[in-house]
Amino acid sequence: MRFTIKNLFWIDISILLLTLIVMLVGIGNYGLYEPHEGHFAMVGQEMLWRNDWITPHLNGSPYLNKPPLLYWLIAIATSIFGSTEFAARLPIALVGWLGIVIAWKWTRELWGINSSRVCALMLSVTLGWFIFTHQILIDVLLGTLLLSSNYFLWKSLYQPRSQLSWSGAYISLALCVLTKGLIGVVFPLFTCLALIVVRQDWKIIRRIKLYQGLLLVLAIVLPWFIAIEQANPGFLHYFAINEHLDRLLDRRFPPDYEVSKISAVGYLGITACWCFPWVLFLPSVVKFTYLEWRRGFWDNASVLDRKNSDGIFLLAMGTILPVLLFLPLSSRLIYYSIPAIPFYVMLCAGWWDKRSNQSVAKVESESITLKYPLPPTSFTNPRPSSVGVLYKSTVQILNCPVPTKTLNLYGLVAIFLGVSFYGIILTFPWLINLLPTVLQTVEIIWLMTVIAIALGTGWVASGVGMLKRSTLAWMPLFIVLAITYTATIRGFVLYQDVRSSKNLIQQANSCLSVDTLWVFEGSREIGAAGAVSYYLNQNLDSANKNTQYRTVMVLSDGGKNRLPPQFPGSPPKYLLTQKQLQDYWQSDRPTAFLTDFLRLPNDKNDPLNLNLPQPEIEPYLVKGERGLYLNHVASQSANQQCN
Repeated sequence: MRFTIKNLFWIDISILLLTLIVMLVGIGNYGLYEPHEGHFAMVGQEMLWRNDWITPHLNGSPYLNKPPLLYWLIAIATSIFGSTEFAARLPIALVGWLGIVIAWKWTRELWGINSSRVCALMLSVTLGWFIFTHQILIDVLLGTLLLSSNYFLWKSLYQPRSQLSWSGAYISLALCVLTKGLIGVVFPLFTCLALIVVRQDWKIIRRIKLYQGLLLVLAIVLPWFIAIEQANPGFLHYFAINEHLDRLLDRRFPPDYEVSKISAVGYLGITACWCFPWVLFLPSVVKFTYLEWRRGFWDNASVLDRKNSDGIFLLAMGTILPVLLFLPLSSRLIYYSIPAIPFYVMLCAGWWDKRSNQSVAKVESESITLKYPLPPTSFTNPRPSSVGVLYKSTVQILNCPVPTKTLNLYGLVAIFLGVSFYGIILTFPWLINLLPTVLQTVEIIWLMTVIAIALGTGWVASGVGMLKRSTLAWMPLFIVLAITYTATIRGFVLYQDVRSSKNLIQQANSCLSVDTLWVFEGSREIGAAGAVSYYLNQNLDSANKNTQYRTVMVLSDGGKNRLPPQFPGSPPKYLLTQKQLQDYWQSDRPTAFLTDFLRLPNDKNDPLNLNLPQPEIEPYLVKGERGLYLNHVASQSANQQCN
């Protein structure tokens, strides 16, 4: 087969399509996980029902703790594909794939065609990127937009007349603000400032048209901020103080992110997990990054050297900032480092391709030495002489040698990891007892076995490949990780009774009348009732203007672990007190009460019966940590319709 430009094009298209499949596989197969997925999906759904694209609503009341971009994307997907889990997760999956495409494009411009292909495949099976493209959270969207803004910033540095590069950088920056607020501006501007300081070149501000760009950002974001402030007076103060300053200082109200907080050491550890398996090569990637970056500071550095050096600096900053800026803060959450993943994987792919080509580089460096010999003094001169310019520059571009001992060490570590995964199978009888009861099944054991064997085989094969200096030593890892993640999707399905109310709501709702009042005990996460509302209304005929969607009432005095939000304006209409719940419970209206699934099991001040209506009865349904209780009217209705 002749490798023509056309053939090479189809290779890239095939790789990108393969990564798209990895991003989309299984996203509609399991219920919305709570609390994060349920509230995002329900806010997007309510945007359609209310036809209000300015003020996000959840459970019938304003929900003002996040900017609207992700809600808009979910609403658009829902309008096309209907009220399904696939539609709700589709925007994040596509955004994750867009991040892969941008990383593929940028890597190609820095290191060439092979690096870009390696990068696309690596990023698609990086643990954190895969997991969080299959869950609805903002951080993959933010990570992709930060990658986009940095890429176009890099392009505009050396193509100042390119309107595409200039506008792409600041449009991406504006979308970062509409994704997660002011933090979306902090990372790119901090990176830009660091580049100016390192380069000692204040002309960079003029080349990237910073002031005009910030005006473009304001032109994009201000209309929404003005509109929502008019619709909800006090929003800007609440958003700036409670959602930014107080969150930063860990005094945000309500303190509803306790379940996702992590220690400083844990934050570093979980970041390493999100970058699995490529975090194994971190020491060499750090060294490679430094050497590649330093090329742009030689006295005789070409424009290309400086351009690539600046690009590598932006990648390094993109990797470091999400980790270092949050590390000293007690408000750090487990997923705050997700935006660092694509930047790190790009550097890793660049290092891997350089490592693969080092033998070729050595041959070329020898031939160049014969043609352009260096004078003896050049060996003691830290800066290259004019005679040896071509020699030095070419060798540094082509060759970033990795010591044989380092490659052998990586190979041995990979083999050790592979053997360890095989060994984990022996511990399954003990591990299975640590799982929730609902997961202690034969199918879970089979899934764990498949994953352990796949990972063991992949690591051993990659380790042997590294010991033999194979350029495709990473390929077994890609293959087995794709298999592992396919099995993981099945695990998501089995785990949904623990993290999703889908099955419980659908089973109970089919037995209860439409006028049943649903009451949720409340939770540490203020959006936890979102999935309950979502599934109660999933089959709602939104085309019928007379159709009313159902809201879920939430206890306002359910205890210190269930503090309701205090958004600007009137209190949410879905709040009710325990006394009101008791009145409904003893009335002739069918009433269902759902307990808090995030209750801490060892908290003696928060027993399971703390907020149960009286008299206490046995639960009608139990799924995972959720218990559903019915009053006498609802119980009679359920018995008549389903028994």
